Amino acid sequence: MRKFELFQKNIVHINRSFSLCPPSLFRQERDWTCAFACIRTMMSAFDDHWLSEDEIVSRYHLTPQPYFSADIKRTGLLGGMDVVCGCDRKANSFDDIVALATDGYQVMLESLINYSHWMVLTGCYSFGDGTDPEMIKLALYDPYYHDIKVMLLDEFINVWIDAETEANGIEQDYLAFKKK
Repeated sequence: MRKFELFQKNIVHINRSFSLCPPSLFRQERDWTCAFACIRTMMSAFDDHWLSEDEIVSRYHLTPQPYFSADIKRTGLLGGMDVVCGCDRKANSFDDIVALATDGYQVMLESLINYSHWMVLTGCYSFGDGTDPEMIKLALYDPYYHDIKVMLLDEFINVWIDAETEANGIEQDYLAFKKK
């Protein structure tokens, strides 16, 4: 067992595993549309015939740039859904994400993986008592590579940092939604 004398170990309380992979996984079609590919992927859990990426970009007058939860919220793209955004909370923890996911929300997380990159949480697997993030694995759908990444929760928490923290005040951004 490693001693934590200088660096603080992440603390979590996740004592159960879950899977919530949506039925369709959509690859992002532009180098800046990961958020919208994630939304399309998550929306496939609720609607078989939702908007294409071209329709989203055109209808909401989107321009090439990173989009954060506050930006997405302002578009009105998710009208009719029960939406929870990272921008609406002062502090976020992965325990909050687990609570949303186990309450039926589809969840996407923004991180420094590929700089301001969104991925869909498709599973969380606890191999212990739920307090050691080195014993919890995440499955994340990455729309850039059109692949499922598996990584330790401890690794993810360390890159779950908003690239624009100074500008938007959000440390760990996410977006979650389900039908009202």
